[in-house]
Amino acid sequence: MKKRRRRRLSFRRRRTLGEFTLRPQRQTRRRSAVQRNLSRALVPALIAVMIVSLFMIAGICRRSMRTKKLNEELSALHAGQTTAAPYVPAQEETPLTSAPTASPEPSPEASPSPSPAAQETTFHRYGGTPLEHMETLYDQNHDLIGWLSIPDVIDLPVMYRDNSYYLTHDFYKNTSAAGTLFLDENHRFSENTQNLLLHGHNMKDGTMFGRLVQYLRDISYYRNHAFVRFDTLWETEEYVIFAVLRVPLDVHDERFINYFSHPTFPSDASFEAYVRQLQLNSVYAIPIDVEPTDALLTLSTCIDEDRLVIVCRRLRDGESRTRLKELVRLAQ
Repeated sequence: MKKRRRRRLSFRRRRTLGEFTLRPQRQTRRRSAVQRNLSRALVPALIAVMIVSLFMIAGICRRSMRTKKLNEELSALHAGQTTAAPYVPAQEETPLTSAPTASPEPSPEASPSPSPAAQETTFHRYGGTPLEHMETLYDQNHDLIGWLSIPDVIDLPVMYRDNSYYLTHDFYKNTSAAGTLFLDENHRFSENTQNLLLHGHNMKDGTMFGRLVQYLRDISYYRNHAFVRFDTLWETEEYVIFAVLRVPLDVHDERFINYFSHPTFPSDASFEAYVRQLQLNSVYAIPIDVEPTDALLTLSTCIDEDRLVIVCRRLRDGESRTRLKELVRLAQ
């Protein structure tokens, strides 16, 4: 008994040294063993995570570089600086099925049929001899419908097929995460289509529609990039941006706008009501007037859970570009 008591007393003396408290030796050894086991398990796991992350980053960089290189080649081809190589379809290409697949946008409600007068109005030149630089590209891919250009922002081809294929394929029909810009299948290009709706991915590396998010962040960006050029196969058109919107997908949200169901309008009144709705919901007040005889161009891309929508109207015959620049500078 005396020996046990002596051991307890000596243990208590050893346990506290000044302000430091020592754990019992067995408990310390047990915890050290647990820590060693955890370290042995965690280190390989962390190394594996780091390796996977590096591979993912490398893959993203490779895809980004490949996309940028392809865009540069297409831009040079569009500018007539290079000679087109013969087009060879990709091996993984699959034929277009008879029924188009789901749209990247919410399913629109059925819109009323336009009046005969609206259907007879000509908004675009359709048919005839293609523009020389567009014909060269068209020979490479017959899905080509136009070329979208905003200086220092976008310089890319626009395709027309359905609302899914070019989400995952590039201009040469190779599989691509960046996809290609394309015209909405419900806004088919024709002489009577008043509103052309273009889709593209919001790529983090700034390709495709990745730079459009800058329009939301800085009004000076809008002022410096307010004019949009759209070359169709048969003519060159120039537009000016009059509305920049962030549209939620929830149809019950008061900010929701059905911008994807209006290739044409049944009447002047419906056109004016739609334009007014765009202007009221625009993040900037832009003093650009829009009339029922104007052709519209709409750019749409994802931003988080919403859609970034940029709407332009075509410059009218004889309209002063200098005057429009002055109006753009007045945006606030």
